[in-house]
Amino acid sequence: MKTQPKRLAAVLACLVAVLPACAESEAPTAPERRRVGGFSTPESVLHDEERDVYLVSNIVGSPVEKDDRAFISRVSPDGEILDLTWIDGASEGVTLSAPKGMAIAGGRLYVADIDVIRVFDASDGAPIEDIEVAGAGLLNDVAAMPDGSIVVSDSGVAIGEGGFTSIGTDALIAVDPGGEVSRLIADPALPHPNGVACAEGEIWVAYLGAARVDALDALDALDVSPRPRREISLPAGTLDGLVRLDDGRLLVSSWDAGAVFEIDPAGDAAPRVSTLAADLPSPADLGWDRARNRLLVPLFNDGEIVLLDVK
Repeated sequence: MKTQPKRLAAVLACLVAVLPACAESEAPTAPERRRVGGFSTPESVLHDEERDVYLVSNIVGSPVEKDDRAFISRVSPDGEILDLTWIDGASEGVTLSAPKGMAIAGGRLYVADIDVIRVFDASDGAPIEDIEVAGAGLLNDVAAMPDGSIVVSDSGVAIGEGGFTSIGTDALIAVDPGGEVSRLIADPALPHPNGVACAEGEIWVAYLGAARVDALDALDALDVSPRPRREISLPAGTLDGLVRLDDGRLLVSSWDAGAVFEIDPAGDAAPRVSTLAADLPSPADLGWDRARNRLLVPLFNDGEIVLLDVK
């Protein structure tokens, strides 16, 4: 009997030695990352699935100045820059000043450019038309809907040396395949919509001015002042890019955290939020390569994009 405390102590000592190793082995593996440089204020990355190429929007300076200096690059999945200035605002017949979010629908590349949506041929980059959005403040992200229409966020801010200030144009805007513009939601009380993602009858929105994402029913969004169907709080704000994966998970970038958060909405249960990748300064509008399970992260202030292979 007198030996039991010694045995217990020995067992506890073994457990103390083993548990840290177990905890370390069960920790989630950080995504493998590769950095590609040579860009100029990269704001958004889009995977063109048909041509298997990454498109990068380069603002080249101010995100609000109409200077016609911007360009869009083509990058291979291996990280090779195929054409740095594939669509170039400096070229004759092309206008492009501060491109941000992009989406492809019906063979057309839609690009948000301050208060205009530029439309190009997705195969060769030739300009097709400009869709003016009357009263827009700062068009930001673009997402394609299954019917070929697109949804565009208006962040409703002016950007200056001191950061951004509200100008009250906050909205979600729809453009049908024929180019007809309508406002799904227009509400100055919105906390500056930024990232948008559309899937299965839902429109997901991430905000510059709030540490949360909302899910709206696409049909309810036609209401004058719809209420969010779901709200998911995040650990940090100044959110930018938002993508929805095929399994329902959401990935959203946060400038405040310098990170990408992973959200598992988990049906009607409480959503699970974790940090997928950290140490990502100025992470802007995200792209997703579903064929490779790869997240595409533009680093706005660093002139780079990061390719994250997600396990």
